[in-house]
Amino acid sequence: MSNVAGRITMNLVAAIFVTVVTVTAAVSWMAEEQNKQAQINTGTMVTGGIVAMEDNVKAFANDYAWWEAGYNAYMAHDTAWVDANFGSGIKDTQISDILVIISPKGDIPYAWAIDDDHGAPREIFSPDIRAKIAKLAIGMPVENEAARVAYFRVGDSILLIAVARIAPVSRASEVDPATLPFLVQGIYLDQKRLHELGKQFLIEDLTIKFNPSQAELNDDYPAIRDFDGSLIGAFVWTPPTPGFAVLKNVVAPIAGGLFVFCLIAMWTVLRARRLALLQAQSEKHAVSAARTDSLTGLTNRFGFSELSEGPAFAEACRRGEAAIVYLDVNGFKAVNDSIGHQGGDELVRRLAERLSMIMPPDARFARVGGDEFALALVGRAAPQAVAGVASAMVHALDQSFTVGGFQFQVTAAVGYAVAEGDETTPSELLRRADLAMYQAKNSAEREAVPYHSGLETGALHKKRLGFALRTALDEKALSVVYQPIVRASDLAVVSLEALVRWNSKEFGPVSPADFIPVAEETGFIHDIGRFVFQQACEDMADWPGLKISVNVSPAQLRDPNFANDLASIARRNGVVPNRFKLELTEGLLVRNPTIAKRKLARLKSMGFGLSLDDFGTGFSSIGYLRQFPFDWLKIDKSFISELGTNPTANALIQSMIALGDAMDIAVVAEGIETGEQLKLLRLLQCEFVQGYHLAKPMPAADITALLARLGEGRRMFSGPSDSGYAAERTS
Repeated sequence: MSNVAGRITMNLVAAIFVTVVTVTAAVSWMAEEQNKQAQINTGTMVTGGIVAMEDNVKAFANDYAWWEAGYNAYMAHDTAWVDANFGSGIKDTQISDILVIISPKGDIPYAWAIDDDHGAPREIFSPDIRAKIAKLAIGMPVENEAARVAYFRVGDSILLIAVARIAPVSRASEVDPATLPFLVQGIYLDQKRLHELGKQFLIEDLTIKFNPSQAELNDDYPAIRDFDGSLIGAFVWTPPTPGFAVLKNVVAPIAGGLFVFCLIAMWTVLRARRLALLQAQSEKHAVSAARTDSLTGLTNRFGFSELSEGPAFAEACRRGEAAIVYLDVNGFKAVNDSIGHQGGDELVRRLAERLSMIMPPDARFARVGGDEFALALVGRAAPQAVAGVASAMVHALDQSFTVGGFQFQVTAAVGYAVAEGDETTPSELLRRADLAMYQAKNSAEREAVPYHSGLETGALHKKRLGFALRTALDEKALSVVYQPIVRASDLAVVSLEALVRWNSKEFGPVSPADFIPVAEETGFIHDIGRFVFQQACEDMADWPGLKISVNVSPAQLRDPNFANDLASIARRNGVVPNRFKLELTEGLLVRNPTIAKRKLARLKSMGFGLSLDDFGTGFSSIGYLRQFPFDWLKIDKSFISELGTNPTANALIQSMIALGDAMDIAVVAEGIETGEQLKLLRLLQCEFVQGYHLAKPMPAADITALLARLGEGRRMFSGPSDSGYAAERTS
């Protein structure tokens, strides 16, 4: 028995020794791994902060350069105006440290700086630097938000600059880039600015190491390179060591646990103790499983709700030491549609792993929906750290994912909110973060959107309007009305404009000005467009000889299948395309004229007529009318409303009518409200008119009845004179 007892004792001692060594090694290893992960996370966040700083400098350069008045003042050598408007950015607002304008010849006619501590601006921007700036700008398009950034060494400092061309906004596509001056705006990466950047990520000693060797440059430290790609510095800091801090706190509990374990190992009731431990472990697993997402291993919606509704989080909100981030994945449905839900699950797992790598150690990260994630930050540093963390979450998805041999690029809509003290309850904080995320998703933001009170005015209403619009489409609650377009000379009806209407159960009559933008944001505009076109095809069977105008959104025109869809609907209804005029505004023409020209040419080749709507309100020009195959142009009603009372409006309308005649394009004046306006338009020889003075929009049955009353001539009034309302005018 003693031998057996001795062997048991030796085995227990050996087991205890192995356990102690293993636990010690495991804890040390975990602490070291946590330190490494913290350095990686910090590097990712700092990189995001640097990108945000560069974007900020580019934004200011874009704002000052993309300025028609600024270009005109420069070309006119108006030194006083240039100094008062460009120089104020340095002298008054101090949005940057230095700003110079470089002429196309390479000299510097204007220069400003907050101070000359680093040298005079013209000395800093030497001929060599100016040549490098010109090289940097090669291929830079003449458009807004086209600025480029660079770094170079100035004495004991590094200067971050943004370069943009000062361009005339209205003629940007017509000017030669080589004739445009450069606007160069820069900030010095001084210690104060670095300290403010570091504070966002809880780094106290962020600084720049000049001219580091490749051996000294840690992979986690972002490098700074000049125009030529030469390494001139790096952002460095003391790596965080949260693992060692955790290790210090757990040494005593672990040592105590090992001691208890040793005592238990010696007791004769080992079996009972082991059963108790197994039972406790089973219960703990059940509790953990109820709060854990089985796919990703993250906290699930129940666990996150439990945290956000708990007293500790409520107290943190009351102190203003809490923040919530919501993330919604864009493009996730395309993965499920491409490779099935199993592939979608794999993408979610990998996405969760990548996002988890950038989380601060004390953050609670959760999967709260199929492609939705939430993050809770608590602590005194949370309000300052949340912006950097949210930005890092956005840019963590910049790299594509490979799933099932296919590459997928997904983006994220991220919104966040910070508790503001007693007025912010946990539920209110969650609502604000969700509202900010919804704003990011609707506006296709590529940066995290913080909550602000301005989101309350329209976003919630638009969200409700979007849900109601989806229901209206499903229930076929939309309708189409028609407004006549008449010939000005004899007031005969020659065409009709189809207009969509929505009488909502929840909101009552909703103006198209309110629900069409929502439809464009949600994608419902494509369903609405097909509905209007189908309804027009059905109704026009009763109106032989009349053409119908249909409004087309730029979002519809961007759809690759748009032209084929229209042709298919017309073919099914036995309608020839030349009975339709598609009315377009200038939005797509301005943003992408090359694509617009190709798409309009295809519609024209199918037989559809084309009309330029709201002419005169945007960037309309003879160039557009010559470049695109329009058959009609409609003078915007804002000009008609001033007809007869404003000499300038009279002259503009006369010029538009003359322009249409010269280019063989029919002209329609819309918004005719009075007989006097109609009389003046006749005198100006406008060909077609439309407005409430002639007829309001009306259902198809009323149009049919109106045409029957008017007879074969279809004249709205009893004679060519418009002295008073005629009996046939529709109220």
